[in-house]
Amino acid sequence: MNKQNNHRLPSLNILRVFESAARHLSFKKAAEELCITPPAVSHQIRTLETQLGIVLFTRLNRSLVLSSIGEQYFAQVQSALQQLQSATNELLTNNTKSTFVINTVPMLVSTLLAPHIHSFQESQASFNIQIDSDASRTDFAINNIDVAIRRVKGDEPNLIYKPIFKIAIAPVCSPSYLDKNPQANLTTLENCRLIRTSVDMGNWPLWLKQWGYQAPSTNELLLNSFRAVLDATQSGAGIAMGYLPIISASIKRGDLITPFGNKSSFYGEPCLVYRKKDQDKPILKAFESWLDELLIQLGWSDK
Repeated sequence: MNKQNNHRLPSLNILRVFESAARHLSFKKAAEELCITPPAVSHQIRTLETQLGIVLFTRLNRSLVLSSIGEQYFAQVQSALQQLQSATNELLTNNTKSTFVINTVPMLVSTLLAPHIHSFQESQASFNIQIDSDASRTDFAINNIDVAIRRVKGDEPNLIYKPIFKIAIAPVCSPSYLDKNPQANLTTLENCRLIRTSVDMGNWPLWLKQWGYQAPSTNELLLNSFRAVLDATQSGAGIAMGYLPIISASIKRGDLITPFGNKSSFYGEPCLVYRKKDQDKPILKAFESWLDELLIQLGWSDK
């Protein structure tokens, strides 16, 4: 194994002195730029040369010239300092941006916002866009959020609820599930493994009741997120309750099928939610317009 060089790096301050002196080819002009004395500049350069064991400047009677290795070092040091300055400027600029926080359930983060929010961010360069994912209902009064997408409409007097699309539920499974499980009976659900999610325990009971089915008493798989349910279903683990139109693209691609045909149940109308006092804010109007266009583009809404 080759030993790594562990030479001590010159200080940032001494590199700034070197960069200025090399750029001006003058200790005097570097001193003026850095608000120090020319002897101080000369001392710093000699310290750097001693530390490196390299002559960086050729000192003539009335001029200063970089040595060949000094020219190479100057180009690299200048580039590094410029990158540091750029990174610092970007950090400070981002810290001065206003923040726009969007809250919704994890299911809509992974299927709606995360894949597309970059286009909204690009149109709102003066804002830092943040997505807050929470399965529970977030309180506008105590949480720092600007807008939310909620599955169930509320009646808070200080909030505005705007329905944005309709959700239906229908069982789905992988195309291979029934072939690999010929004992599965879709008439009685006998020998069918149902996949449920702990963040929504009401979807299967509602569908089963509407269509007159009895759930199997055993052989179910309980998972704690929509993404986990989707992954397990696509891998052939069982039959899950799918949300339409959220998974419509997976059905069109053939990743999932609806084994019970068109037996679906209406399951609500998610709403865009924000404070009444904020309804005229340009960023909020821009987000609402962007979301409407996105939902139409995805085929989730026909406004």
